[in-house]
Amino acid sequence: MERDKSSGHRQTRRAPPGAISLETSVTPAVTSPADLRMGRRDPQPSPRAVLEDAEIAPHLLDQQSQELATALVAAESEADRYRGLFESAPLPVLVLDRLGVVRRANHMAGQVFGVSASALLVNRSIYRLIDAGSANGLHQYLSRSAALTDTQRASPPQQVMIDIPPKGNGIGHRTMEAHLALLPAVLSDVGDVQMLLVDRTKAAERERRSMFSEAFLKGATSLMHAFDREGQLAFANPITRAHTQGADPDLRKVRSRFNGLLGSRAMDIEVLTSGRPCFAPGVHVMPSGERRNFIIGKFPIHDETGAHIAVGGISTDITEIIEPKSDLERAFDQARTTSGRDPLTRLMNRTAFMEQINEEIGAAETSGSELFLSFIDIDSFKETNDAMGHEVGDALLCAIARRMEDAVGEMGYVARFGGDEFLLFLAHRTAAEAEACLERILREIRTPYEVAGTQIILTCSVGLSSYPRDGATAEELLRAADLALYASKSGGRDRITLCSDDLRTGSERRLRILSSLRTALAEDNFRLVFQPKVDLRNSRRIVGAEALLRWRDPHLGEVAPLEFVPLAEMNGLSNALDLRVLKLFAEQQKSLFAKGVFLPISVNISARSLHAANFVSTVLSFLDFNNIPPELLILEITETSMLRFSSDTTERLAQLTAAGVRLSIDDFGTGYASLLYLEKMNTSELKIDRSFVAKLGIGEMQTERIVQAILALGRGLGIEVVAEGVETETQREWLVKNECTVGQGFLFKRPQERESFERLLI
Repeated sequence: MERDKSSGHRQTRRAPPGAISLETSVTPAVTSPADLRMGRRDPQPSPRAVLEDAEIAPHLLDQQSQELATALVAAESEADRYRGLFESAPLPVLVLDRLGVVRRANHMAGQVFGVSASALLVNRSIYRLIDAGSANGLHQYLSRSAALTDTQRASPPQQVMIDIPPKGNGIGHRTMEAHLALLPAVLSDVGDVQMLLVDRTKAAERERRSMFSEAFLKGATSLMHAFDREGQLAFANPITRAHTQGADPDLRKVRSRFNGLLGSRAMDIEVLTSGRPCFAPGVHVMPSGERRNFIIGKFPIHDETGAHIAVGGISTDITEIIEPKSDLERAFDQARTTSGRDPLTRLMNRTAFMEQINEEIGAAETSGSELFLSFIDIDSFKETNDAMGHEVGDALLCAIARRMEDAVGEMGYVARFGGDEFLLFLAHRTAAEAEACLERILREIRTPYEVAGTQIILTCSVGLSSYPRDGATAEELLRAADLALYASKSGGRDRITLCSDDLRTGSERRLRILSSLRTALAEDNFRLVFQPKVDLRNSRRIVGAEALLRWRDPHLGEVAPLEFVPLAEMNGLSNALDLRVLKLFAEQQKSLFAKGVFLPISVNISARSLHAANFVSTVLSFLDFNNIPPELLILEITETSMLRFSSDTTERLAQLTAAGVRLSIDDFGTGYASLLYLEKMNTSELKIDRSFVAKLGIGEMQTERIVQAILALGRGLGIEVVAEGVETETQREWLVKNECTVGQGFLFKRPQERESFERLLI
């Protein structure tokens, strides 16, 4: 019974119809049906008590006789009801006497004990039906049941565990939880016990397996361990604990001390990203100074959904069966080198790959087959490697290698050229088959990688050459594929480009541009032009501007940003270029200040600069030195570059926005930026990509719905939305109608030189 918290009265919890309550407090007195089920402590008088009262008070005999007759009728009715509930109970129920003889059994009990009818259990000893080793608790309860006082007999049921041995009809061993309760005299003989059985076989089996596993782990001579996705030690058997005694419990701060014993964090990340086991040799120096050699195996641990939640490991001491570790390492390295394998990814190395290609070319000269060689570069991998650490970078390279192998299958060979560059060779395939294979690789590389709780998205650029069109040797094909690779990277990345004569001509110009670019940075040959941002409701009202970098070379003429910016990024010049942009920005703002104009201006910043550890201090010091309010600087970053942001990069941008610098996401809608990034970095502006704006107002419903969604997102998050590339009045009208109030484009003004721009503002 429970007490109603609101009224203070007792409330009765009723058992479902037809059920037998295991928690009923039984007494030898005659009770009403409701009292018997609910375990009430105030039963009606028993027949014997009625007679005693009659002797004490003879003048009440007639009244007591009538009550006795009523009580006997109630008792008979209750006994009938009990028998009905007993037979229909959904669990096995038996009635035992004090010697353990079965007096009654329901249908479910017959099934459990493997008899065709429950009546076959009657008059059999329960001790012959259960395992003798589990009978002690039941025997003790039955032995003392007859001697219990009335108060003790009304106590709640007790539980003991019993085992039922296998039966010949296919029923296996069962472990049962027996709930024992004394029955009231009105329902059975004094001392009879109701035994209700609950099947605990599965739970007992789990406990037995757990005990076995615990004993196995305690007795194992190999180190068994597991690290979660964050690198914290989640499990260690006793011998592992003994080897790491005295260290920080989760080992993260001192993990490198135990790399030779438990494997490195890079091994864990490789397993998490690839989903495959890996093995490595290791050496660990014991506290005594003794060097011990281990073979370390790692494997993924899954949850019920199949997700990788941890990395398990087994480290086996092999010191007694091998030579010292230095010899072991030399043997591993020599085996890898002589087999032509890259030591990190286990792919073919460059030397072995080029030899294989020349052999294939020799065979193709006779057969006339077409061959394909592709050069593959992982886009912006250096930034990811710098931000996440080299161990994470190595693990990513291994995962990328596995994905490439899976995509290629038996069609060709994959090799690691070096760093984040890979080679692929396809023999006896058509051009269509080669491109289909490379498309599979692009899709595989785009699939997110889970590393240390962070999702990393990568892309790759691919250059493709073919024999005999692009070269007669492996080196010539490689150079042609390299030219095509450059075109893929400068054309936007995450794409495939086939080598062509135009690309060969362009490569000569790139060499000249790169040479002149270094000179231009040293001699300050750059300038900014400014494209106004206007109020779309009143296009004469300028509300901001975007600064665009321009370069005119004395010999090359005007060099387009699409030509020199990718070259700067690929050759480590992007940081210097960004500093030059900030310097020109400061000059323009100070010139406007002198004329009484205060206008927010946005500048484009490369992803590489954002990853630099000193980026925040550089920008804020620059603004402070030039007395420029932070809110007048808007940093534009592309949405696609956000895909490679580490938590450190996101934190740096958040620090800048907290200081007042504004942040704009360029080309919004073309990538897969997380909304979480927009919140974390306190984004001020989203710029709708010009490819969407170009299709507004002409019936392109899908595009219009996308733009409407971006505008709704901006309104919901309190972020200003700017339309880029507005070129027609139809586009402007559509944007205004859909509550976009700021835009830029040729409809209003083309990018302006500094003097022309200032005249617009004054």
